[in-house]
Amino acid sequence: MNNELEKLSDTQAEAGIIATLVYHPDFILHSDVLKAGYFYHKDNGCLYWAIDELIKAGVDNIDAFNISNMLQSNNAVKKTLESVNMPDMDEFIELCSDAARHTITEYQLLVISVVTLAFKRDLYKLLNKLQKQTLTQELDLNQLNKIVYDSLEDLTGRYMFDSDFQMFGEKVPGLWEEVCERRNNDGTIGVPSKFPHLARYFSYESGELVMVSGRMKMGKSAFMLNEAMDKIQRGIPTIYFDTEMNDRLFYLRMLANLTGIDQKKIKSGNLLPEEQKIIDDTNEWLKKQPFVHEFIPNATNEELFNKCRMMKYKMGLQFVIYDYFKSAETDSSNQYNDLGAKCDFLKNRIAGELDVAVLAGAQLNREDRVADSDKLERYASVSAKWRKKTADEMANDGKECGNYAFHIALNRLGEGMFEDEYIDFKFSGAQMRIEEAKQHEEQQVPY
Repeated sequence: MNNELEKLSDTQAEAGIIATLVYHPDFILHSDVLKAGYFYHKDNGCLYWAIDELIKAGVDNIDAFNISNMLQSNNAVKKTLESVNMPDMDEFIELCSDAARHTITEYQLLVISVVTLAFKRDLYKLLNKLQKQTLTQELDLNQLNKIVYDSLEDLTGRYMFDSDFQMFGEKVPGLWEEVCERRNNDGTIGVPSKFPHLARYFSYESGELVMVSGRMKMGKSAFMLNEAMDKIQRGIPTIYFDTEMNDRLFYLRMLANLTGIDQKKIKSGNLLPEEQKIIDDTNEWLKKQPFVHEFIPNATNEELFNKCRMMKYKMGLQFVIYDYFKSAETDSSNQYNDLGAKCDFLKNRIAGELDVAVLAGAQLNREDRVADSDKLERYASVSAKWRKKTADEMANDGKECGNYAFHIALNRLGEGMFEDEYIDFKFSGAQMRIEEAKQHEEQQVPY
């Protein structure tokens, strides 16, 4: 392997870096990504370490005496030097004048070369290691997938190369272009909600997490189902992670929503010919839609990430629904931490890294809280509550204003709500359909 790795080295670039720093020690500030261990030749790595330590100590005279003293000050470095032929330090300093570069740009090109080759060597060694682990029969697909992903993520994370420091004004043109690119043709941003009144407050933007919470068996899953069906009818590739419902149960609800036929009639088969025709047509339509439903009662974070990443590649995934946050922990403190970690994962790994919009559900407890809601709302872009109206609200608002209310408790994407504000909805459980109702206080909908 050593012969192969030697091909992935650049002796002149390594020597050029050391020579340049002897004459221009301040250049080291422009190579934060470079580490002593990235040099193929150990003597060059030791010299780089010594110069770096001298500069950190405020010594800007990089001569033979100072370098030698620094090399001798560290036992690990001294031991490393015993295995290599170090040149006479005075002669080495003299030779540096011929190899030194005198502009930051030239120096950075040398750094890029050394760091790139170090990455290639580490990748070569990692792939050899993974090749051996592939032959280990004890590892199943998920375990091997996790090992590969974690190993590559760790390696690429260590070699993040960003040597350019920009003033904010230099970033403005690119940022403005990004803002413009995120707009839809009608001026909206992101994936619109099914419900027009929500556009005043938020849309489902890529990289953001919207969390909708509700009491047990009060229709929060129905809200997410309605959003999912709206998205596939708009042609938006969507995946629905379901912790409660298998494919058959979800399919019944989906059919009721799409066809407007009661779930009981669909289950019993007591259908009129025209109703059967609607269902047949809907089934044919569903076969062609970019939609995935995954029943995942106990999926790990990495399994979720890998599925989303695969769907991003296979169907251009844009919208992710996670129904809903739950924890297997029995201790309340551990449960809160577990739920907070899941929310962090959905916001930063799924939404952020994969650049998709995420809608997640959460269950309210008897105090109308989502466990330790602060831990969840720390990461959520929007936190909203979906609830059944009280008898007083029904009487005061009027029947035409519906039976359900949607309240936005936290909103980092736009306008917020007062505690007593809510949007009015009609929810029919038989057909799993949610529609906006007449608003008890008329609100202007932006179009």
